[in-house]
Amino acid sequence: MAKGSYGNKLRYKHPLPIEAEPVPSLWKQPIQTLVWILDWALGWTNTRIIDVEINDIGQILVSDQWQMKYLWEHGFFGTGQLSRSEPNWHERTKSRLQLEDGSSINLEVVTDVRRRQRLEFKKLRAEFEAKKLEMRRQGIVDEAFLEQERLFLKAQRDKELAFEKENADITKIREEDELIIDGGEVIQLEKLQLMPVEAMFLSYAVPVLKIKLPELTASLVPELTSFNDIKKLLHQYVAYHHYRSKGWCVRSGIKFGCEYLLYRRGPPFQHAEYGIMVLDAEQSNDYTWYSSAARVVGGAKKQFVLCYVELLTTEDDVCRLWKEGRYNELFASFKIHEFLYKRWVAGKNRD
Repeated sequence: MAKGSYGNKLRYKHPLPIEAEPVPSLWKQPIQTLVWILDWALGWTNTRIIDVEINDIGQILVSDQWQMKYLWEHGFFGTGQLSRSEPNWHERTKSRLQLEDGSSINLEVVTDVRRRQRLEFKKLRAEFEAKKLEMRRQGIVDEAFLEQERLFLKAQRDKELAFEKENADITKIREEDELIIDGGEVIQLEKLQLMPVEAMFLSYAVPVLKIKLPELTASLVPELTSFNDIKKLLHQYVAYHHYRSKGWCVRSGIKFGCEYLLYRRGPPFQHAEYGIMVLDAEQSNDYTWYSSAARVVGGAKKQFVLCYVELLTTEDDVCRLWKEGRYNELFASFKIHEFLYKRWVAGKNRD
């Protein structure tokens, strides 16, 4: 679907997992208003809570297909593990196997056809190999026979191609595809992976995840021994929360060498406008570092923003607030400073 199309605007009309709807007038329609509030409360409980799992290597995953779609369509949260961004591997695989209409595949037929092909080929191949071995033992080198073997292999390949063309509905499935099909349907193997900062945001700012923030942070940082254990995570989250709260769609910027990419609405509508590099306010780098980072982001026609995170309290206080679960005070202990960095090019900036 084209960027900015009406279908996209309708599908992605909610920038966050919050669906604001007009409330009936309490004075004009008191009963309808109470019913609406009750329905809203029940709907929030039943449909707005997302299950997540944290595996052995610390990945935060959403497995339910409806919940994956919900998070993507309400703010573009997470990345499909088998996709570039939107978790659509299942739909793409069904489309490749031509199963969008709900048709199923009889794998027994597919397996039987392939087995008969392989057996026939092996039988003929074995006859050629046996004859070739016998000729070598006798010291005979028959160019005509070798040419006959080459013609046989070519004829066999042409036969396979013709068979695939005649039986396209069966041979469209590769052997490895049989591993992902069960009962004639494609198995859903893809999961939605959330960045740690996304999971924190969806547990704290917009609490739609079942996992609570203290439980989540304990999984991300099992043992806190010093401020350095949580320094990078806090800096990244404070910056992420800052831009989300300003209405930006924030996505990972790792492929452009920065922390985040900022979209005005989201990937289906336009390309990212800014690349964000999150830095400690006390951090200092030489000119070549800034120039290299800006060159990568600028090469993708995005503006490069340096986001410095300043700590307003002591490191010991931050560790204490983290351990006590006082997250409002914890996140308020940081301040954001932003600088727009532009490369100076002699040929373009003479005036």
